[in-house]
Amino acid sequence: MESIDLARVLVAQGVETAVCTPHYSPHFPTRHEVALERFDELRRDLRELDIPLGVELAAEVHFTLALSVATEELAKRSMGGFVLVELEKGAAAGLPVVALERLRAADLLPIFAHPERCPEVRADPTGLDEARAGGALVQVLVSSLGGRRGETIAQAGWRLLEAGRADLIASDAHGAGGTVRRLRQILDVATQRYGSAMIDELVQRRPAQVLSAVKAL
Repeated sequence: MESIDLARVLVAQGVETAVCTPHYSPHFPTRHEVALERFDELRRDLRELDIPLGVELAAEVHFTLALSVATEELAKRSMGGFVLVELEKGAAAGLPVVALERLRAADLLPIFAHPERCPEVRADPTGLDEARAGGALVQVLVSSLGGRRGETIAQAGWRLLEAGRADLIASDAHGAGGTVRRLRQILDVATQRYGSAMIDELVQRRPAQVLSAVKAL
């Protein structure tokens, strides 16, 4: 099973807890009930195989749905009130502010996934800055930093770290191959550039704060 193979790779790379975030988008309208069923199967398999990886369930919500579907749908796909909002090509530079206002009115907060992949936000990050000032978080991907989607996106991800515009670093692992097998190596490069205190904040302390909100529910 690919998810088990991935779990073993994550553990080997030093990961203790993974948040499973199936897509919730126009192209992948994953039903929450289906995600819950598959998640329960995964958690049972991990326990039976004695794989020491904690798992939680949320969703990666496309920016169009973050602005359009009922907030009740977003809330049940959240992580302790944090909604992972996917920024892709076509998301306006000011969208983070609009999304924050809508979600905050429902006692939710966005975590903006991979802004380095969004040309509009790359060109004008002021909306991202304003949303962060209002409580939103920003998540950069190891796969971006590792060059999986090309040099432009890689450099944009590193610039977000350099400028202090990132709050979390995530794997974006969709399987057991690719950059997830270089996760530790890429984080070591980031540590050499910015120091262990900063990288520990992005991969340990801040994620732990998000997970503590999940476990408090």
